[in-house]
Amino acid sequence: MKKAYVFIFSTIFVLFSLTSSKASYPKVIWHAGHVELWDRTDLEGDLSYNWAAEMVSIRQEDGRVRTFSANQVARFGWFDYSQHKLRNFVALANPADKGLINQVFYEVCMDGSLTVVRRLRQSHGLLKRLLSHPTHATDQPSLTENIDLFDYFVYDAGRLLALNRFYTDIYEPLMTTFKKEIRQYVQTHNINDRLLPGRLLLIDRYNWFVQHDSKAASVKGVADAPN
Repeated sequence: MKKAYVFIFSTIFVLFSLTSSKASYPKVIWHAGHVELWDRTDLEGDLSYNWAAEMVSIRQEDGRVRTFSANQVARFGWFDYSQHKLRNFVALANPADKGLINQVFYEVCMDGSLTVVRRLRQSHGLLKRLLSHPTHATDQPSLTENIDLFDYFVYDAGRLLALNRFYTDIYEPLMTTFKKEIRQYVQTHNINDRLLPGRLLLIDRYNWFVQHDSKAASVKGVADAPN
């Protein structure tokens, strides 16, 4: 009997959540930007990106709205006034589709010797599928500023290296040129390199060292590096 009550309560909860979510779909936010197709055609207009559908829509001057997938678009971007920065997205081959040429969109989070990109983490499980809806994944601050909703990668030589395998796949094979400087930076700033924010800081610092002359970086250390 107790199990029956639990099942009924769970069903009511799911239905209530679905009804509530449909009534509170967030407003689509548009940004002035540009889209570059794979044939190098450049389109300008207002852009809106849906992370779940992985589709970018462009609203042009004549009012027409066109929607594209990563198999049609090479890159797109806009200046995000809410975050005060230029945001760029690129289409890269999906490593999960072995033997197939299927592109998916990634946002470029950090540019430099080691480029960091991210993609919305894929939901799993029946409950998440029931309660999720593409409308809730339109690009907006409440979603994009939550780093826990995304998978982060270093894009190196055509490979996507996951940050959750930071030391094995990224630090040891790619970053040890500045091992001493990075270790000093970690100790000076008390960085927790087991967490994603700390790992992003280390990659950013590595890119700073690479950008400058290696000999100068070795002599100056982190003392003259910007905080």
